[in-house]
Amino acid sequence: MKGTLKPLLMALALAGLAPTAALAESRPATAAEVKEQSQTHVVMLGTGTPTLHHKRAGQAILVVVDKQMYLFDAGPGFVRNFEALSGRDFMPPYTQFVNESVYGAIDKVFITHLDSDHVLGLPELLLRPWVLGRDQPMKVIGPKGTAQLVEHSLKAFKEDIDHRLYGTQPANANGYKGEVTEISETQIVHQDDKVTVKAFRVPHGSWDADMSFGYRVETPTRTIVISGDTRKDEANYEHFRGADILIHEVMHEGAISRMPQDWQKYMYHAHTSTRQLAEIAKEVKPGLLVMNHPLFFGATDEDMVADLAKHYDGNFVLAQDLDIYE
Repeated sequence: MKGTLKPLLMALALAGLAPTAALAESRPATAAEVKEQSQTHVVMLGTGTPTLHHKRAGQAILVVVDKQMYLFDAGPGFVRNFEALSGRDFMPPYTQFVNESVYGAIDKVFITHLDSDHVLGLPELLLRPWVLGRDQPMKVIGPKGTAQLVEHSLKAFKEDIDHRLYGTQPANANGYKGEVTEISETQIVHQDDKVTVKAFRVPHGSWDADMSFGYRVETPTRTIVISGDTRKDEANYEHFRGADILIHEVMHEGAISRMPQDWQKYMYHAHTSTRQLAEIAKEVKPGLLVMNHPLFFGATDEDMVADLAKHYDGNFVLAQDLDIYE
């Protein structure tokens, strides 16, 4: 029978009767088919800054590709915002106490830099999903010092961890741990069958050149670029170009101009004003520009939008917690 199968299939095909579904299953999907079947969602889990704001959790940007989760930064308080996504069809299920859920899917985080407003939520990210079901170590990618941050975070919560591991509460032995990869260069830091994540150096205040990063995320349907905290620098443009969604930090230029000169000097050394962001966007032409990490210093949301609109007429939004972009 083996010897007659191929001629038989050819004959059926010529007759227009070939089992095309079965034949399609025997070959890998084409790039076009993968793109057609894939979905990418970007969720702003936290959009805040060092300034306290009751409607803005600390920095955390979630990219979800076919229910696989890629988290960028872990600022204070963002973890609670996962609950607001419960029941969304693009998210994993919210079943508790099993790894096959949203808690198990939160298994990797990419850190832009070690300013506290970007990492204060890291201990919570390590521990709470573990309690609720994650049974594998969290992958943590970030600059030099990230390993020490994870190590000391777990030491700080040793009593809690031991209580859960050795007490009466059911617990697994690995879900609270962190597997750390420290980076120092512009490089690809993650690649799977659908997503490539590239880290690139960005200048941010007095951080050393190998201590602050942005990320470029390429999925079957979208290219998303996350600037991290950075000042305007044309060296970034090559990483920004071709972005369907450019998520970039911003500060209100008018508010900065009212600051003392020493603070103005620092802010422009570390951050990007509305006018400068408009210049960047005009040059790199993103499909959507998302103003993130907004430094208001007394300005309002409306002021920030109006300040950018004076200089830029492209497609843009001011990010709010739990905004979703597709």
